Amino acid sequence: MAKAPEEKTSKAPEEKITTDTIILLLIRITFIVFDSFKRLVSLLNTGVTKDTQTNEKQIVPAKDSNDKLKGLLKKELVDLVIAYEKETGIDHQSVK
Repeated sequence: MAKAPEEKTSKAPEEKITTDTIILLLIRITFIVFDSFKRLVSLLNTGVTKDTQTNEKQIVPAKDSNDKLKGLLKKELVDLVIAYEKETGIDHQSVK
């Protein structure tokens, strides 16, 4: 009986575990863990979506001078008095 020819399979070269490979592995793992931790903290600070960020922003009104603010308050007060007089039926020109 004839012998079947042996199949030659290419095996991966056996890699020896050295101190250098262990150090490189630990450095890679450290970078992966650090990057994951950074992303987790940034998600907790900013939120998952951008919509929540824009909704929480407060728009600060422009600051006006005190004289301008007093003028606005007087105008609103006059408008309020006129509206009250119309509501109650009082003629503001006859009342002095």
